[in-house]
Amino acid sequence: MRNHIFPLAAVLALSMACSAHAAGKPRPAKDTQTQPTKIWTNDDMDLLSRFSLISVVRQEKAQTATPPAAPAKTIFPVYASRLDDPTWYAAQAAALQAELDQREADLQEQQTAIAQAANRITTPGVSLTEKDAGVTPAAGLAILQALVQETQTKLDDLADVARQHSILPGALRG
Repeated sequence: MRNHIFPLAAVLALSMACSAHAAGKPRPAKDTQTQPTKIWTNDDMDLLSRFSLISVVRQEKAQTATPPAAPAKTIFPVYASRLDDPTWYAAQAAALQAELDQREADLQEQQTAIAQAANRITTPGVSLTEKDAGVTPAAGLAILQALVQETQTKLDDLADVARQHSILPGALRG
């Protein structure tokens, strides 16, 4: 009797799994539909859009009446590329100049800290809330100098591109 319990339990579990799987399948539609199929045409689109059942995106028909005169607008020059726009160069140069000023200030602060450390004037401990330039003061100084040089190179490259596009040097100074 004991040998027949395991196969019986397996057959029972398999039948329950198959019936649960079959219950989740969609059933085919019945052929007793009495409603005819509607074919929508372009003429029906106006009817549907009136009842907000559909959104139609199309160009409006040209009106013969003249539109009211628009108020006078300031005309801004249109450039084929942003590389021809002096205001774009001014914005880029201002951002790079601000970054260069910040990096030079950080470099100056590091040089001051190293000079004070040579005279045994230091701050006690290590500040974990402020950024540190490097592992050693000399390495930090080298990193800050490289960052200043990188930003200056970007500013010089921007000036070269501006010169190639016939932008006056004054546009870079803002």
